Amino acid sequence: MIIQCPECLSRYRTRVLTGQHSPLQVKCPKCQHRFSVDPKEMQVSSGGGKKSTILLVDDARFFRELMLDLLKERNAQLLTAETAAETWSILQQQTVDLLIVDINLPDKNGLDLIREIRLDDAFGTLRILSISGVYRKHDDAIAAIRAGADDFISKSFKPHELNERIDKLLAE
Repeated sequence: MIIQCPECLSRYRTRVLTGQHSPLQVKCPKCQHRFSVDPKEMQVSSGGGKKSTILLVDDARFFRELMLDLLKERNAQLLTAETAAETWSILQQQTVDLLIVDINLPDKNGLDLIREIRLDDAFGTLRILSISGVYRKHDDAIAAIRAGADDFISKSFKPHELNERIDKLLAE
């Protein structure tokens, strides 16, 4: 079962003993906030809600696989693309809620791709998280936001940081 701290929004995987029906007391390892979780409610609601579609765009296979592993616990359809051209093809065929795009792509700069997407009214509600392992400075984050990204994160992120940003973007 995946639980989320209501204070810092960090997500954790935990096991519930078979037959466990009373609320559990949990202490968040990150912020130390104490809260209770009712396993009965979690089991009922875990499959509910709208399933988000996340498109991950990165030319590095290793990074795509790492990200898919980090995101597999989400109630989301996960799609991948290696290039800007492949991204456009998927966007024309699928409704995507969140685009996670690397700035360094082989066929086009990721910032240019973001600008082009923002010029197309069909993608007005698409949330965009720009990501980079090369560009890590504050100025790079500002450039991504100016290009039209909703947020920026360096590839040296911690998993809970990535999940917090994704949660925030999908909630908007």
